[in-house]
Amino acid sequence: MKKAYFSRRLYKSKIDILHVTETSYALELFNQAKRFAFQTLIREKRWGRKLHQESLHIVVKKKYGLNDYFANSAVREANALFSSLMELNKMHIQQTEEKIKDVKKKRKTERTKLTKLRKIKESCIKGNLRFLKNTNFVLRKSGIVSLELKNKSLIWMNSYLFEHRYLDVKIKRTKAKIGRLKHRLYRLEQKKMKLKEHIPSVVFGGKKLFKQQFTKEEFIKDHESWRKLFLAARNKEMIISGRKDAGSGNFVFHYNPATNELHMTSVGSKVVIFPGVVFPYGQEIVNKVVTDQIQCKNKKEYGKPISWSIEDHGEYYIIKCLVDVLYF
Repeated sequence: MKKAYFSRRLYKSKIDILHVTETSYALELFNQAKRFAFQTLIREKRWGRKLHQESLHIVVKKKYGLNDYFANSAVREANALFSSLMELNKMHIQQTEEKIKDVKKKRKTERTKLTKLRKIKESCIKGNLRFLKNTNFVLRKSGIVSLELKNKSLIWMNSYLFEHRYLDVKIKRTKAKIGRLKHRLYRLEQKKMKLKEHIPSVVFGGKKLFKQQFTKEEFIKDHESWRKLFLAARNKEMIISGRKDAGSGNFVFHYNPATNELHMTSVGSKVVIFPGVVFPYGQEIVNKVVTDQIQCKNKKEYGKPISWSIEDHGEYYIIKCLVDVLYF
């Protein structure tokens, strides 16, 4: 289990413009690779066959010209998203099955109630009103029919009024309720079948923002402004997983606790520097983790991986340091 520590805002105006450009390029390329890897997994699941002879890692690496570290992280993120989606689909199937059980139980109860009401109706038609056992109906000698409820009592002066003002109305309403339950059961069974047969996907950038290109007036008039926002949302974050055999726990990111500088080796092998990366909550922990990893002599056995994440929020970046909770 990982614990994430968030840095303070790193405003782009305080970072070298070339480094900002290189970071934007890395974010875009990484997310393109992640989306490609995810869609490949979805298509393989839907079609029931492998799309590539080589491993997905090799395919992504060749297609986007990434090194092993960026390609591995992109594929890992895609696999994690795919696994979460499949688990979520299983959970939705289980929830639908539970709803089906509840609806069937309610339908059975209403059918039993309808059968009892019909038997009372038959006795009324025959002119010999009779009630089943374990009911709150009472037929007085005077011909008055009463019903004792929890908070009130209902009285009908004769069996005719009871039959037409209560019994017929109750039968009609019960039939309608059974019909609604039947329709709901049909819809739930259709939903369950769809969940089992259809492999879902996701909208990178968010469904809400995607739909706004058709529903929000300002985006309908100016589609390019929507496109910029949507691309920014799709390429917002990049997570590079750590390696325990790396000098500072990660082959892409290197943090200096003394200067609070974070160095990133970008996809083009260029070094990007983020100055003043300070963690208001957890600075001591981050420093200790990085220092211990640097000083560790047998990294293959005792080293600890450190993952790093960059989030682009338009005017500024947020850096996340993800460390293993069991480390402490």
